[in-house]
Amino acid sequence: MLISLLVHRLISCVQSNLMFPKGVDFIVLWMDCDREGENINFEVLDCCLHLMAGGSGSYDRVYRAHFSAINPSDIVKAYSSLGKPDRNQSLSVDARQELDLKVGVAFSRFQTRYFQGRYGDLDSAVLSYGPCQTPTLGFCVARHVEMETFKPEPYWVLDLGIMNRGSMCRAVWDSGRSFNKNKVDALVAKCRDASPPSAAKVVSVVTKEKKQGRPTPLNTVALLKACSKGLGIGPHQALSVAERLYLSGYLSYPRTESTKYPKSFDIVGTLKDQTQDNRWGKYVSDLLSSDGVNVGKGGVDMGDHPPITPCRHARAGELTGDMQRVYDLVTRHFIASVSQDAVWTSTTVQLSIDILEDKGNFTIRGKQLASPGFLAIMMHHKYGDDDGQGDDDDNEEEKALPEFNKGDQYGLFFSASKKVSNINKSLICNSLLYLINFIFAVR
Repeated sequence: MLISLLVHRLISCVQSNLMFPKGVDFIVLWMDCDREGENINFEVLDCCLHLMAGGSGSYDRVYRAHFSAINPSDIVKAYSSLGKPDRNQSLSVDARQELDLKVGVAFSRFQTRYFQGRYGDLDSAVLSYGPCQTPTLGFCVARHVEMETFKPEPYWVLDLGIMNRGSMCRAVWDSGRSFNKNKVDALVAKCRDASPPSAAKVVSVVTKEKKQGRPTPLNTVALLKACSKGLGIGPHQALSVAERLYLSGYLSYPRTESTKYPKSFDIVGTLKDQTQDNRWGKYVSDLLSSDGVNVGKGGVDMGDHPPITPCRHARAGELTGDMQRVYDLVTRHFIASVSQDAVWTSTTVQLSIDILEDKGNFTIRGKQLASPGFLAIMMHHKYGDDDGQGDDDDNEEEKALPEFNKGDQYGLFFSASKKVSNINKSLICNSLLYLINFIFAVR
Protein backbone atom coordinates (compact mmCIF):
# COMPACT_ATOMS: atom_id res chain seq x y z
CA MET A 1 0.00 0.00 0.00
CA LEU A 2 2.84 2.36 0.88
CA ILE A 3 4.64 1.60 -2.42
CA SER A 4 1.44 2.24 -4.39
CA LEU A 5 1.00 5.58 -2.63
CA LEU A 6 4.58 6.65 -3.38
CA VAL A 7 4.30 5.63 -7.05
CA HIS A 8 0.99 7.49 -7.35
CA ARG A 9 2.57 10.65 -5.88
CA LEU A 10 5.55 10.37 -8.24
CA ILE A 11 3.29 9.95 -11.28
CA SER A 12 1.16 12.89 -10.16
CA CYS A 13 4.28 15.07 -9.84
CA VAL A 14 5.47 14.15 -13.35
CA GLN A 15 2.01 14.69 -14.81
CA SER A 16 1.74 18.13 -13.22
CA ASN A 17 5.03 19.15 -14.90
CA LEU A 18 3.85 17.84 -18.28
CA MET A 19 0.52 19.68 -17.96
CA PHE A 20 2.19 23.04 -17.43
CA PRO A 21 2.36 24.17 -21.12
CA LYS A 22 -1.39 24.18 -21.80
CA GLY A 23 -2.65 25.24 -25.22
CA VAL A 24 0.60 24.64 -27.13
CA ASP A 25 0.34 24.27 -30.92
CA PHE A 26 3.18 21.76 -31.38
CA ILE A 27 4.95 19.10 -29.36
CA VAL A 28 8.45 17.87 -30.23
CA LEU A 29 9.55 14.75 -28.35
CA TRP A 30 13.28 14.48 -27.54
CA MET A 31 13.54 11.05 -25.89
CA ASP A 32 16.32 8.49 -26.38
CA CYS A 33 16.34 6.97 -29.85
CA ASP A 34 15.54 3.41 -28.85
CA ARG A 35 12.42 1.39 -28.07
CA GLU A 36 12.29 2.50 -24.45
CA GLY A 37 12.55 6.12 -25.54
CA GLU A 38 9.71 5.56 -28.00
CA ASN A 39 7.60 4.10 -25.22
CA ILE A 40 8.24 7.15 -23.02
CA ASN A 41 7.12 9.34 -25.94
CA PHE A 42 3.63 7.88 -25.80
CA GLU A 43 3.52 8.02 -22.01
CA VAL A 44 4.19 11.75 -22.33
CA LEU A 45 1.51 12.10 -24.98
CA ASP A 46 -1.00 10.32 -22.75
CA CYS A 47 -0.44 13.08 -20.18
CA CYS A 48 -0.42 16.17 -22.35
CA LEU A 49 -1.85 15.52 -25.83
CA HIS A 50 -5.35 16.56 -24.73
CA LEU A 51 -3.95 19.88 -23.46
CA MET A 52 -2.76 20.98 -26.91
CA ALA A 53 -4.63 23.59 -28.86
CA GLY A 54 -7.26 21.54 -30.69
CA GLY A 55 -7.39 18.76 -28.07
CA SER A 56 -6.64 15.09 -28.58
CA GLY A 57 -7.10 15.35 -32.34
CA SER A 58 -3.82 17.26 -32.66
CA TYR A 59 -1.55 14.25 -33.22
CA ASP A 60 -0.58 15.56 -36.67
CA ARG A 61 1.26 18.39 -34.86
CA VAL A 62 3.34 15.98 -32.73
CA TYR A 63 6.90 15.34 -33.90
CA ARG A 64 9.83 13.18 -32.91
CA ALA A 65 13.49 14.30 -32.88
CA HIS A 66 16.16 11.67 -33.55
CA PHE A 67 19.58 12.44 -32.09
CA SER A 68 22.49 10.61 -30.50
CA ALA A 69 24.58 13.41 -29.00
CA ILE A 70 23.93 16.55 -27.00
CA ASN A 71 25.83 19.11 -29.02
CA PRO A 72 24.72 22.02 -31.24
CA SER A 73 25.29 20.31 -34.61
CA ASP A 74 23.35 17.15 -33.70
CA ILE A 75 20.52 19.11 -32.10
CA VAL A 76 20.16 21.42 -35.12
CA LYS A 77 20.32 18.42 -37.46
CA ALA A 78 17.63 16.58 -35.49
CA TYR A 79 15.39 19.65 -35.40
CA SER A 80 15.68 20.13 -39.17
CA SER A 81 14.63 16.52 -39.87
CA LEU A 82 11.79 15.83 -37.44
CA GLY A 83 9.84 12.60 -37.80
CA LYS A 84 6.88 10.95 -36.09
CA PRO A 85 6.91 8.75 -32.98
CA ASP A 86 6.68 5.02 -33.72
CA ARG A 87 3.73 3.44 -31.94
CA ASN A 88 4.73 -0.10 -32.92
CA GLN A 89 8.05 0.19 -31.08
CA SER A 90 6.21 1.56 -28.06
CA LEU A 91 3.75 -1.34 -28.10
CA SER A 92 6.63 -3.82 -28.31
CA VAL A 93 8.00 -2.36 -25.06
CA ASP A 94 4.58 -2.63 -23.42
CA ALA A 95 4.39 -6.29 -24.46
CA ARG A 96 7.88 -7.02 -23.15
CA GLN A 97 7.18 -5.28 -19.85
CA GLU A 98 4.02 -7.32 -19.37
CA LEU A 99 5.85 -10.55 -20.19
CA ASP A 100 8.69 -9.62 -17.82
CA LEU A 101 6.19 -8.97 -15.05
CA LYS A 102 4.19 -12.17 -15.54
CA VAL A 103 7.22 -14.39 -16.01
CA GLY A 104 9.01 -12.74 -13.08
CA VAL A 105 6.07 -13.12 -10.70
CA ALA A 106 5.37 -16.73 -11.72
CA PHE A 107 8.97 -17.93 -11.44
CA SER A 108 9.65 -15.90 -8.28
CA ARG A 109 6.71 -17.60 -6.57
CA PHE A 110 7.76 -21.02 -7.90
CA GLN A 111 11.42 -20.90 -6.87
CA THR A 112 10.67 -19.25 -3.52
CA ARG A 113 8.35 -22.11 -2.53
CA TYR A 114 10.64 -24.73 -4.06
CA PHE A 115 13.82 -23.68 -2.23
CA GLN A 116 12.21 -22.66 1.07
CA GLY A 117 10.80 -26.16 1.38
CA ARG A 118 14.25 -27.69 0.99
CA TYR A 119 16.58 -25.31 2.82
CA GLY A 120 15.40 -24.40 6.29
CA ASP A 121 18.18 -21.85 6.83
CA LEU A 122 17.46 -19.95 3.62
CA ASP A 123 17.84 -16.29 4.62
CA SER A 124 15.34 -14.78 2.18
CA ALA A 125 11.59 -14.25 2.25
CA VAL A 126 11.43 -14.00 -1.56
CA LEU A 127 13.79 -15.39 -4.22
CA SER A 128 13.13 -13.09 -7.14
CA TYR A 129 13.48 -14.07 -10.78
CA GLY A 130 14.14 -11.71 -13.69
CA PRO A 131 14.53 -12.53 -17.40
CA CYS A 132 17.83 -10.61 -17.37
CA GLN A 133 19.06 -10.78 -13.80
CA THR A 134 18.79 -14.53 -13.37
CA PRO A 135 20.67 -15.62 -16.54
CA THR A 136 23.29 -12.95 -15.80
CA LEU A 137 23.69 -14.26 -12.26
CA GLY A 138 24.01 -17.78 -13.68
CA PHE A 139 26.81 -16.72 -16.05
CA CYS A 140 28.66 -14.92 -13.23
CA VAL A 141 28.36 -17.88 -10.85
CA ALA A 142 29.52 -20.32 -13.54
CA ARG A 143 32.60 -18.20 -14.29
CA HIS A 144 33.31 -17.78 -10.57
CA VAL A 145 33.12 -21.54 -10.02
CA GLU A 146 35.38 -22.06 -13.04
CA MET A 147 38.03 -19.78 -11.53
CA GLU A 148 37.70 -21.18 -7.99
CA THR A 149 37.91 -24.83 -9.05
CA PHE A 150 40.68 -24.37 -11.60
CA LYS A 151 43.73 -26.47 -10.74
CA PRO A 152 47.05 -25.27 -12.18
CA GLU A 153 48.89 -28.07 -13.96
CA PRO A 154 52.64 -28.11 -14.63
CA TYR A 155 53.92 -28.72 -18.14
CA TRP A 156 57.27 -28.65 -19.90
CA VAL A 157 58.50 -27.10 -23.15
CA LEU A 158 61.73 -27.25 -25.12
CA ASP A 159 63.53 -23.91 -25.28
CA LEU A 160 65.81 -23.48 -28.27
CA GLY A 161 68.12 -20.53 -28.83
CA ILE A 162 69.88 -19.90 -32.14
CA MET A 163 72.89 -17.57 -32.32
CA ASN A 164 73.05 -15.93 -35.74
CA ARG A 165 75.34 -13.01 -36.58
CA GLY A 166 75.67 -12.03 -32.95
CA SER A 167 71.92 -12.08 -32.33
CA MET A 168 70.19 -14.67 -30.17
CA CYS A 169 66.87 -15.77 -31.67
CA ARG A 170 64.22 -17.66 -29.72
CA ALA A 171 62.75 -20.68 -31.52
CA VAL A 172 59.33 -21.96 -30.49
CA TRP A 173 58.74 -25.71 -30.21
CA ASP A 174 56.11 -26.73 -32.75
CA SER A 175 54.89 -29.53 -30.46
CA GLY A 176 53.78 -26.85 -28.03
CA ARG A 177 53.99 -28.47 -24.61
CA SER A 178 54.30 -31.80 -22.88
CA PHE A 179 52.88 -32.87 -19.52
CA ASN A 180 55.50 -35.64 -19.26
CA LYS A 181 58.75 -34.27 -17.76
CA ASN A 182 60.69 -37.47 -18.41
CA LYS A 183 59.99 -37.38 -22.14
CA VAL A 184 61.14 -33.77 -22.44
CA ASP A 185 64.31 -34.48 -20.43
CA ALA A 186 64.99 -37.46 -22.68
CA LEU A 187 64.82 -35.23 -25.78
CA VAL A 188 67.30 -32.78 -24.23
CA ALA A 189 69.67 -35.62 -23.27
CA LYS A 190 69.43 -37.10 -26.73
CA CYS A 191 70.66 -33.86 -28.27
CA ARG A 192 73.31 -33.28 -25.61
CA ASP A 193 74.82 -36.77 -25.94
CA ALA A 194 74.69 -36.95 -29.73
CA SER A 195 77.95 -37.48 -31.63
CA PRO A 196 78.60 -35.57 -33.78
CA PRO A 197 76.81 -32.70 -31.97
CA SER A 198 73.25 -32.02 -33.05
CA ALA A 199 72.46 -28.93 -35.13
CA ALA A 200 69.33 -27.06 -36.15
CA LYS A 201 68.91 -26.92 -39.92
CA VAL A 202 66.95 -24.19 -41.70
CA VAL A 203 64.16 -25.88 -43.66
CA SER A 204 62.45 -22.78 -45.05
CA VAL A 205 62.43 -18.99 -44.83
CA VAL A 206 59.25 -17.09 -45.73
CA THR A 207 58.95 -13.29 -45.72
CA LYS A 208 55.66 -11.58 -46.51
CA GLU A 209 53.58 -8.54 -45.73
CA LYS A 210 50.73 -8.89 -43.26
CA LYS A 211 47.97 -6.38 -42.69
CA GLN A 212 46.63 -5.61 -39.25
CA GLY A 213 43.10 -4.33 -39.72
CA ARG A 214 41.99 -1.10 -38.11
CA PRO A 215 39.47 -1.48 -35.27
CA THR A 216 35.75 -1.52 -35.91
CA PRO A 217 33.69 1.41 -34.59
CA LEU A 218 33.11 1.34 -30.85
CA ASN A 219 29.92 -0.07 -29.34
CA THR A 220 29.13 -0.41 -25.64
CA VAL A 221 30.65 -3.86 -25.10
CA ALA A 222 33.85 -2.90 -26.94
CA LEU A 223 34.10 0.29 -24.86
CA LEU A 224 33.77 -1.63 -21.58
CA LYS A 225 36.37 -4.17 -22.68
CA ALA A 226 38.80 -1.46 -23.82
CA CYS A 227 38.40 0.48 -20.56
CA SER A 228 38.96 -2.66 -18.52
CA LYS A 229 41.93 -3.84 -20.56
CA GLY A 230 43.65 -0.56 -21.36
CA LEU A 231 42.69 1.72 -18.48
CA GLY A 232 41.94 -0.63 -15.61
CA ILE A 233 38.44 0.85 -15.23
CA GLY A 234 35.66 -1.63 -14.41
CA PRO A 235 32.51 -1.88 -16.57
CA HIS A 236 30.20 -0.07 -14.11
CA GLN A 237 32.57 2.86 -13.63
CA ALA A 238 33.41 3.02 -17.35
CA LEU A 239 29.76 3.28 -18.36
CA SER A 240 29.08 5.84 -15.64
CA VAL A 241 31.96 8.01 -16.89
CA ALA A 242 30.86 7.64 -20.51
CA GLU A 243 27.33 8.74 -19.59
CA ARG A 244 28.68 11.82 -17.82
CA LEU A 245 30.70 12.66 -20.92
CA TYR A 246 27.56 12.20 -23.02
CA LEU A 247 25.48 14.49 -20.80
CA SER A 248 28.29 17.05 -20.96
CA GLY A 249 28.27 16.97 -24.76
CA TYR A 250 31.67 15.35 -25.26
CA LEU A 251 30.61 11.88 -26.44
CA SER A 252 27.71 10.41 -28.37
CA TYR A 253 25.20 8.15 -26.61
CA PRO A 254 27.25 5.36 -24.95
CA ARG A 255 24.59 2.63 -24.98
CA THR A 256 24.68 1.29 -28.50
CA GLU A 257 25.08 -2.01 -30.30
CA SER A 258 26.11 -0.45 -33.63
CA THR A 259 29.57 -1.16 -35.02
CA LYS A 260 29.13 0.68 -38.31
CA TYR A 261 28.78 4.39 -38.98
CA PRO A 262 25.46 5.27 -40.65
CA LYS A 263 25.58 7.01 -44.01
CA SER A 264 24.29 10.21 -42.42
CA PHE A 265 27.17 10.37 -39.92
CA ASP A 266 29.54 13.27 -40.60
CA ILE A 267 32.92 11.55 -40.27
CA VAL A 268 34.92 14.37 -41.88
CA GLY A 269 33.27 17.03 -39.71
CA THR A 270 33.93 15.03 -36.55
CA LEU A 271 37.58 14.62 -37.56
CA LYS A 272 37.97 18.33 -38.29
CA ASP A 273 36.90 19.11 -34.72
CA GLN A 274 40.02 17.25 -33.54
CA THR A 275 42.61 18.93 -35.79
CA GLN A 276 43.39 21.56 -33.14
CA ASP A 277 44.40 19.01 -30.51
CA ASN A 278 48.11 18.93 -29.65
CA ARG A 279 48.04 15.16 -29.09
CA TRP A 280 46.55 13.92 -32.35
CA GLY A 281 45.73 17.08 -34.32
CA LYS A 282 48.64 16.72 -36.78
CA TYR A 283 47.78 13.07 -37.42
CA VAL A 284 44.15 13.95 -38.14
CA SER A 285 45.16 16.84 -40.45
CA ASP A 286 47.46 14.50 -42.40
CA LEU A 287 44.70 11.90 -42.58
CA LEU A 288 42.25 14.41 -44.03
CA SER A 289 44.71 15.95 -46.49
CA SER A 290 46.55 12.90 -47.80
CA ASP A 291 45.17 9.44 -47.14
CA GLY A 292 41.55 10.39 -46.60
CA VAL A 293 39.14 8.56 -44.34
CA ASN A 294 38.68 4.82 -44.71
CA VAL A 295 35.25 3.59 -43.72
CA GLY A 296 35.18 -0.18 -43.41
CA LYS A 297 32.49 -2.32 -45.00
CA GLY A 298 32.05 -4.52 -41.94
CA GLY A 299 30.08 -3.94 -38.79
CA VAL A 300 26.35 -3.55 -38.18
CA ASP A 301 24.28 -0.37 -38.05
CA MET A 302 21.44 -1.14 -35.63
CA GLY A 303 19.60 2.04 -36.65
CA ASP A 304 19.00 3.53 -33.20
CA HIS A 305 22.34 4.99 -32.14
CA PRO A 306 25.62 5.24 -34.05
CA PRO A 307 28.88 3.90 -32.58
CA ILE A 308 30.42 5.85 -29.71
CA THR A 309 32.37 8.87 -31.00
CA PRO A 310 33.61 12.23 -29.75
CA CYS A 311 31.12 15.06 -30.29
CA ARG A 312 33.39 18.01 -29.63
CA HIS A 313 37.00 18.71 -28.89
CA ALA A 314 38.15 18.79 -25.27
CA ARG A 315 41.01 21.21 -24.72
CA ALA A 316 44.00 20.25 -22.58
CA GLY A 317 42.98 20.38 -18.92
CA GLU A 318 39.28 20.71 -19.76
CA LEU A 319 38.66 17.16 -18.51
CA THR A 320 40.37 15.41 -15.62
CA GLY A 321 40.66 11.95 -14.10
CA ASP A 322 38.71 9.07 -15.62
CA MET A 323 36.66 11.44 -17.78
CA GLN A 324 39.81 12.58 -19.56
CA ARG A 325 41.11 9.00 -19.92
CA VAL A 326 37.85 7.63 -21.34
CA TYR A 327 37.49 10.60 -23.70
CA ASP A 328 41.06 10.05 -24.89
CA LEU A 329 40.39 6.35 -25.51
CA VAL A 330 37.16 6.96 -27.44
CA THR A 331 38.70 9.71 -29.56
CA ARG A 332 41.76 7.67 -30.45
CA HIS A 333 39.58 4.68 -31.27
CA PHE A 334 37.35 6.78 -33.53
CA ILE A 335 40.33 8.24 -35.43
CA ALA A 336 41.91 4.78 -35.72
CA SER A 337 38.67 3.27 -37.05
CA VAL A 338 38.82 5.52 -40.15
CA SER A 339 42.60 5.31 -40.64
CA GLN A 340 44.69 3.05 -42.85
CA ASP A 341 45.42 -0.54 -41.86
CA ALA A 342 48.83 -1.23 -40.34
CA VAL A 343 51.27 -3.26 -42.46
CA TRP A 344 53.93 -5.56 -41.02
CA THR A 345 56.83 -7.32 -42.75
CA SER A 346 56.73 -10.80 -41.24
CA THR A 347 59.48 -13.43 -41.45
CA THR A 348 59.00 -17.10 -40.52
CA VAL A 349 61.99 -19.45 -40.26
CA GLN A 350 61.33 -23.20 -39.99
CA LEU A 351 64.04 -25.27 -38.28
CA SER A 352 64.52 -28.99 -37.87
CA ILE A 353 66.70 -31.08 -35.53
CA ASP A 354 66.91 -34.40 -37.36
CA ILE A 355 67.89 -36.52 -34.35
CA LEU A 356 64.58 -35.67 -32.64
CA GLU A 357 62.55 -36.72 -35.69
CA ASP A 358 58.94 -35.41 -35.51
CA LYS A 359 59.61 -33.73 -32.13
CA GLY A 360 62.46 -31.68 -33.57
CA ASN A 361 60.53 -28.97 -35.44
CA PHE A 362 60.93 -25.36 -34.30
CA THR A 363 59.90 -21.96 -35.65
CA ILE A 364 61.40 -18.48 -35.35
CA ARG A 365 59.08 -15.57 -36.08
CA GLY A 366 59.83 -11.89 -36.30
CA LYS A 367 58.13 -8.83 -37.68
CA GLN A 368 58.84 -5.19 -38.44
CA LEU A 369 56.35 -2.38 -38.84
CA ALA A 370 56.40 -1.35 -42.50
CA SER A 371 53.51 1.15 -42.35
CA PRO A 372 52.04 2.09 -38.95
CA GLY A 373 48.61 3.14 -40.22
CA PHE A 374 46.18 3.32 -37.30
CA LEU A 375 48.85 2.14 -34.84
CA ALA A 376 50.31 5.65 -34.95
CA ILE A 377 47.22 6.89 -33.10
CA MET A 378 46.05 3.82 -31.16
CA MET A 379 48.19 1.02 -29.82
CA HIS A 380 46.15 -2.04 -30.70
CA HIS A 381 47.65 -4.27 -28.02
CA LYS A 382 46.65 -1.76 -25.36
CA TYR A 383 43.15 -0.68 -26.35
CA GLY A 384 42.06 -2.99 -29.16
CA ASP A 385 40.05 -6.18 -29.26
CA ASP A 386 42.77 -8.67 -30.15
CA ASP A 387 41.13 -11.78 -28.68
CA GLY A 388 40.86 -13.27 -32.14
CA GLN A 389 44.59 -13.22 -32.84
CA GLY A 390 46.16 -16.62 -32.98
CA ASP A 391 49.15 -18.18 -31.24
CA ASP A 392 51.36 -17.37 -34.23
CA ASP A 393 50.88 -13.66 -33.55
CA ASP A 394 51.62 -14.16 -29.84
CA ASN A 395 54.96 -15.86 -30.67
CA GLU A 396 55.95 -13.26 -33.26
CA GLU A 397 58.57 -10.97 -31.79
CA GLU A 398 58.51 -7.35 -32.87
CA LYS A 399 62.08 -7.18 -34.15
CA ALA A 400 64.10 -7.65 -37.34
CA LEU A 401 65.57 -11.13 -37.70
CA PRO A 402 69.14 -11.64 -38.92
CA GLU A 403 69.48 -13.20 -42.35
CA PHE A 404 68.62 -16.89 -42.56
CA ASN A 405 69.11 -19.08 -45.64
CA LYS A 406 67.65 -22.47 -46.41
CA GLY A 407 70.15 -25.21 -45.55
CA ASP A 408 72.06 -23.19 -42.95
CA GLN A 409 72.90 -25.07 -39.77
CA TYR A 410 73.33 -23.67 -36.27
CA GLY A 411 74.54 -24.93 -32.92
CA LEU A 412 72.01 -25.45 -30.16
CA PHE A 413 71.40 -23.55 -26.94
CA PHE A 414 68.98 -26.14 -25.66
CA SER A 415 67.06 -26.65 -22.41
CA ALA A 416 63.74 -27.78 -20.95
CA SER A 417 61.68 -25.40 -18.81
CA LYS A 418 58.79 -25.98 -16.47
CA LYS A 419 55.69 -23.81 -16.68
CA VAL A 420 52.29 -23.84 -15.01
CA SER A 421 48.93 -23.52 -16.73
CA ASN A 422 46.73 -20.70 -15.53
CA ILE A 423 43.28 -19.34 -16.18
CA ASN A 424 42.94 -16.20 -18.27
CA LYS A 425 40.73 -13.98 -16.11
CA SER A 426 40.62 -11.17 -18.69
CA LEU A 427 39.14 -13.55 -21.28
CA ILE A 428 36.56 -14.69 -18.74
CA CYS A 429 35.60 -11.06 -18.10
CA ASN A 430 35.33 -10.37 -21.85
CA SER A 431 33.21 -13.47 -22.47
CA LEU A 432 30.90 -12.44 -19.62
CA LEU A 433 30.41 -9.01 -21.23
CA TYR A 434 29.49 -10.67 -24.52
CA LEU A 435 27.02 -13.05 -22.86
CA ILE A 436 25.35 -10.27 -20.87
CA ASN A 437 25.13 -8.10 -23.99
CA PHE A 438 23.52 -11.02 -25.83
CA ILE A 439 20.82 -11.35 -23.15
CA PHE A 440 19.84 -7.69 -23.53
CA ALA A 441 20.11 -7.79 -27.33
CA VAL A 442 17.66 -10.67 -27.78
CA ARG A 443 15.11 -8.86 -25.67
